[in-house]
Amino acid sequence: MAKKQVGTKKIKKKKWYPVIAPKFFGGKVLGETLLADSSAMKGRHLTMNLINIIGDPKKQNINIQFLIRDVKDGQGITEIVKYERIPSFTKRVVRRGRNKIDDSFIVRSGDGKRTRVKTLVITNSYIAKSVGTKLRKNIRRLLKEAVEKNTFEKTIDDMLKGDLLKEVRKKISKISPVRIFDIKVFKIEEKREGLEEPKVKKQVEEKKEEVVEEKKEEVKQQKSETQSSKATSAPKDELLSVSESQNTESVLKEEKKEEKVEEKKEKPKEETKKIEKKAPAKKETKKKEVKKKAPAKKVTKKKETKTEKKTTSKKK
Repeated sequence: MAKKQVGTKKIKKKKWYPVIAPKFFGGKVLGETLLADSSAMKGRHLTMNLINIIGDPKKQNINIQFLIRDVKDGQGITEIVKYERIPSFTKRVVRRGRNKIDDSFIVRSGDGKRTRVKTLVITNSYIAKSVGTKLRKNIRRLLKEAVEKNTFEKTIDDMLKGDLLKEVRKKISKISPVRIFDIKVFKIEEKREGLEEPKVKKQVEEKKEEVVEEKKEEVKQQKSETQSSKATSAPKDELLSVSESQNTESVLKEEKKEEKVEEKKEKPKEETKKIEKKAPAKKETKKKEVKKKAPAKKVTKKKETKTEKKTTSKKK
């Protein structure tokens, strides 16, 4: 018996490729990835705690996300994409008798990146809703001014140092005393696929409407041309016969209408004559009845008054 041949697949050996931090963190080695080819690491994300990057235990509540944007000599070159505060930090800070005010908005940084900012404010005591709206508006205004001046990495540096947070907190505390002000998330917001800006949508819709209208006009012109061509191509005898038949039909219709109108005019005249004959008889009967009844009532009243006068005179 001949043995069956078994196919074997070649498996590439995997290697550990290093991932290097950007210049902002001094170009340190953040970690390593196990891959068969170094080009496969491009486009991947890596999240790390700041205590592992800087070695400062005070920054253990902050995570930073990196994106491997390029590969050179088997090393992944990264850039900062996201600054995030750990969610357990907010749970520890929130207490009873305080207001928590959250907000989220989009800002363009100085280097043209579209960024998302999420803020957190915790007050010393309960506040009114109007005060909360004032705090949100002022925070947005102050952070937009700061982010639009600087680049994405420079704003993260100011946040890590604490300078930006202190400045904003001082200006906000004039409206209402604030216990904590912090930025929960500061990241690069990428445009989602399939979504367009409102201006672009309007332009596309207007172009579509113009194209549809042009097509409708073309169809109308084609129909009118075909009808005119058919009318001209028909023989003269057929056209004359059609016109004569139409004229005879119109004459007959007009004669019928005139007969109906004459009948309607004669009927109302006969009806009016009958009504005129009956109406005066009714009026005369009513007048006679009124004349007979009126004097009878007056006589009874006069007799009663005379008898009453006689009785009164005798008593006296």
